[in-house]
Amino acid sequence: MLRNGSHNLLIFPTPTNCTDNRLGEGSSSEASDSEAENKHFLFVFNSIASLCRNAAAGVAVCANTKTLFDMNAIKRIILLTALAIAVLLLSSCSTARHSGKAKRPSNEQITAALDSICAEGYRLFLAETVNWVSTDSALAHYEADRLGGNIIWQPEPDAWEAVFFNRQQDSALFVLRYDPLLSEYSTWHTPRPVSAEEKAQWEWKTRLFTNGLGKYGDSIRYNSNYGNPNVDIIRIDSSTTRMYILQGVERPNVIPFGNDYSIDFDNAGKAIRFRRYHRGFLPIPTVDENGEKVVTIYHSHVNDNPYITPTDICNFLLYRGEIKQTFVLSTALDGYIIYSAEAGSAVFLTREAMEKIR
Repeated sequence: MLRNGSHNLLIFPTPTNCTDNRLGEGSSSEASDSEAENKHFLFVFNSIASLCRNAAAGVAVCANTKTLFDMNAIKRIILLTALAIAVLLLSSCSTARHSGKAKRPSNEQITAALDSICAEGYRLFLAETVNWVSTDSALAHYEADRLGGNIIWQPEPDAWEAVFFNRQQDSALFVLRYDPLLSEYSTWHTPRPVSAEEKAQWEWKTRLFTNGLGKYGDSIRYNSNYGNPNVDIIRIDSSTTRMYILQGVERPNVIPFGNDYSIDFDNAGKAIRFRRYHRGFLPIPTVDENGEKVVTIYHSHVNDNPYITPTDICNFLLYRGEIKQTFVLSTALDGYIIYSAEAGSAVFLTREAMEKIR
């Protein structure tokens, strides 16, 4: 089945500031470590140059005044200039040390981080799968113009449910329930009144869209040549709800990496944190130019994103076809993270360990 990259725009509230390739007009301003370093060294250079110019001017003034304090004044100027240069250079060296490669976490810390990311990535995959399957099923029973929105939530810890409303949001037209433990779907398409809990979930979702995209929509990008953004909301813990925005893909044989974001909310629905997981968009084909199936795929992460991400795992599981593993080259960890779809887990290998395997 072809992945429908536009299903969320059909059933989710659409922000008024949508454009063709973004959810807002502005752009996020994030400088890299190297850019910050360059700016600092440029500041140091300009500061030293300014001090030297001032010292030279002071010497010239003293030479012209011909007072008894000429030499003392010159010495003071030269001493202060040398001291200022030393302070600036020490600051520069400190910045260079802090902006260098950080110490790699312990194996236990890396394993714990990967286990947590894999668990969240799989939950995101389940939410997106339920969104996908329920949308296709609802459209098999109803025309699109009869549907007025939906919710996807977990009424129980081990169950997912999708409810599609009519235009007035007072009637549930279609319900899909998924049990991950049994891998079973159940559906109902006889209209019934919306329950109080379902109404509360709809209002909660609408609040998150309004607050989250109203605050961070200008920073979200997507590539309309591949598909529209997909949105999923999952509960992280007792105090945090996370909205994921993923690049949808309407083309076959492509795994999308990048154009992926998340917004965190507190229990009042206030947007409290925004994250961009990748700095660009990388659509990786699952077949080569000769039509042969790709065995494995990889992409790289820079220093500000050392681990595989939940969005990497979700999109890999959704679009991988028969590919069993994906690799992430981590420059921050100086090694490789290998995610296995069959095991549902990830391991870390240093660059040296990987070279020995090769």
